[in-house]
Amino acid sequence: MWEVFYSSNFVHQFLLERYKQAGREDAEKKSYDNCYPFMYYLQHGKKFYDNAHEAPLSIKPVLLFYGNVQLLKACLLTIHADYPESSSVLAHGVSTRKRKKQNYDFFKDEVKIQKHGLFTYFSEKMFHVKHAYGEKFCMRELLEHVEELKPLFQLYFKHKDERDKHHIHEVVAHYLLLYNLSMICRYETEWWYDLLHSYSNDAYPFIVQFLEATERKIPSYLYHYLLHNEKDQD
Repeated sequence: MWEVFYSSNFVHQFLLERYKQAGREDAEKKSYDNCYPFMYYLQHGKKFYDNAHEAPLSIKPVLLFYGNVQLLKACLLTIHADYPESSSVLAHGVSTRKRKKQNYDFFKDEVKIQKHGLFTYFSEKMFHVKHAYGEKFCMRELLEHVEELKPLFQLYFKHKDERDKHHIHEVVAHYLLLYNLSMICRYETEWWYDLLHSYSNDAYPFIVQFLEATERKIPSYLYHYLLHNEKDQD
């Protein structure tokens, strides 16, 4: 589906229309400057997702996370022509706590929002939501925002999921989940492989189904975001 954007002439006009709608006086120059970065973000993201589709589960979270990052950068270029205006927006924008080696519970694990970085940047620019510095999200809460996991929650926990603490866009939930899973995959290898091979943890089916859902859902959502976001410009 991304091939529609693999023409510099089309992308130049596409970005030019977006920037004019945003009231940019330098729309012509910016659409020219950002034409190839936009296409390269999309192509790089697609390569990550293509490889994730063929990759074993053990490394899939890393590929999906970085694919997600590249597609988000392309989306940001359509609504904010100066992206990235500083190096502070290039960091991931979230962090994970140090994990205890014993009695670690993935559902209770948390990510913490940083003051600067891609997470806070795209949340504000794309979804008009400002997240507070130091705000925390636990994995179970984030998983409950994934529509495809509702039947699994009802089956395992015998009740409907609850979303009282945070009301966030599902794309935001996917980003945070993928960030943490990619960190676990890279730096908590022993726990990760125990999860993949022992089947002794309730988190396993949730993680597997989430990865299947995000691989399919996020590229599709962001593709439609690019095509239909012209009425919601900053």
